[in-house]
Amino acid sequence: MIGYFVPTLLLILAIVFVVVLERRNSKEDELFDWRSRFGPMGFEALIATLVLMWFFPGGILLIGPVMLILSALSPAGRLAWAEYKRPRILVSICLILMVVTGGITPTSSPTSPSEWGQPLFTENPNAPFYPAGEQYTWLMLPESGGIDVEIVQSLSLRLPYQYGPLGAESSAFMLASLFNMEQGRLNQAVELLDQQLSAFRLDADEMILEPMLVESTHRYSSTEASVDQVVSIRMYELRSLSIGANEDGLKVGEVLCLGTSNWGGELDVLVIVRPIGHPGLSNDRFAESLAFDWLSS
Repeated sequence: MIGYFVPTLLLILAIVFVVVLERRNSKEDELFDWRSRFGPMGFEALIATLVLMWFFPGGILLIGPVMLILSALSPAGRLAWAEYKRPRILVSICLILMVVTGGITPTSSPTSPSEWGQPLFTENPNAPFYPAGEQYTWLMLPESGGIDVEIVQSLSLRLPYQYGPLGAESSAFMLASLFNMEQGRLNQAVELLDQQLSAFRLDADEMILEPMLVESTHRYSSTEASVDQVVSIRMYELRSLSIGANEDGLKVGEVLCLGTSNWGGELDVLVIVRPIGHPGLSNDRFAESLAFDWLSS
């Protein structure tokens, strides 16, 4: 649990360092007022930023720009930045370092339901280095053969910009799509799926995810599994550019993503990849049995 607070504690130590540095450089003989070294409301704004990163959706991604815009629009704010530029720049650098440090802080192990057995893979060499994360992958094969194969991945990812759970799933899904961060983690699933299909070949480097127009949340409710939870979801068409006759490619499957967030800037994600023709795409669109196992673990 203490690991959740490491980035914030590091920033607090950085603030203490800046205050000590300013005290040593101060030429004033009177009692040193450390709060005044950040300018009018400067220290209060910094504390507000730290608190809001734990409780405000989007964290520093929204709070940082808002604080800077308010300072720029206010004549008093511009004067304060000019007069107290040194300590404010130092603290801003420390804030950036806090976000970077938060992004490389190790995560807890991904959710691993006992019903699924041991994962086939417990790491993904194609996953992006930043932010930190762990990934388990299972290959679910039908007992009778056929195309009912499913690739299931459970991920634990670090959210360096936000430490509270409110709205964390939506912001994480949005950023992942914006920076195409899903692709590296998808390659392993595509390679596994390619090994199971005989009708056509899949090239992981020639795959794209096309967002589908579905609701952004789904309620998973089961008395048997003791689950009743509204979960953020995203669905994508898995398209192959090497098979399709046009630039949109050919749909070869669907990808379902579920996200739940925790305090401390950590996101749990369940990814289910199913090929086109899988019966679950029509009669179990939200993969409820797998989701119940994952949510109840």
